[in-house]
Parts: sequence; structure tokens; C-alpha cells
Amino acid sequence: MMCKALLLISLPLAGFVWALPEDSTMLAAAGALTLVSLLVGFGAEYLASSTENDILELSHRMAADGTRRTEEVAIREEKIRQFDRIVNLLTEQNNTLRAKLITVQVDLQRKKDMLLEAAGEAVAVEGVAHPLRAARAH
Repeated sequence: MMCKALLLISLPLAGFVWALPEDSTMLAAAGALTLVSLLVGFGAEYLASSTENDILELSHRMAADGTRRTEEVAIREEKIRQFDRIVNLLTEQNNTLRAKLITVQVDLQRKKDMLLEAAGEAVAVEGVAHPLRAARAH
């Protein structure tokens, strides 16, 4: 910005000095102002070119970062979908195993009841379990 300001000042001033009547001091001043204007112009061009290159480099970096970020988000979403599938599968397996456990517990309880009933009948046949039968037998 400073180079632009110096260029805007030095160029018209150099043109004005060149338009003045020719004198050795005026020619030297005009030459010096022209050189200063050229240096400031080249400096401004160099800075503008450098800034343009920096902007171009940053835009490429931003594009690369944007692409990388998009890929990371896609990978993360795929991982989330995979975890959801795993959770759903494990939930289904858990529900299946719970149902099987309940079925096994019910079967076990039935078998216990059948064994107790069979044991009760066996004892009843001997007359120990039913006192009425034992009393009738005497």
C-alpha cells in the first residue's frame, strides 16, 4: 500500500519536474525522481506478484484442505454407519439370546415341576406323602 502511495506521488512529481525548464539541477532532480518512481513501481509489482503467488498458494492449499476434509467426513460417516450396523446386529443377537434364555428357563422350570410332581407321586405311592392313604392302609 505504501508503494502505491509513493508511486502515486512520485510519478506526477517526476512528470512535473520533466516539464520545467531545463536546468542541470532540474535534470538531476527529474532523473532522481524517475529512478525513485521506477524503483517504487518495481517494488510495488514485486510485492503484488508475491502477494498474488501467496493468494494462489493459499487457494490451492484451501482446495486441498477442503478435499481432505470432505474425504475425512465421508470416512467418518462410513465408520458411523458401520458402527450402527454393528450395534443393530448386536442388539438383534442380544434379543435372540434373551428369547432363547427365557425359553430355556421356562423349559427348565417345567422339567423341575415335572420332576417334583413325579417325586411327589412316587412318595404318595409309598404312603408317606398322603396321610389319608396311610390311614386307610392301617
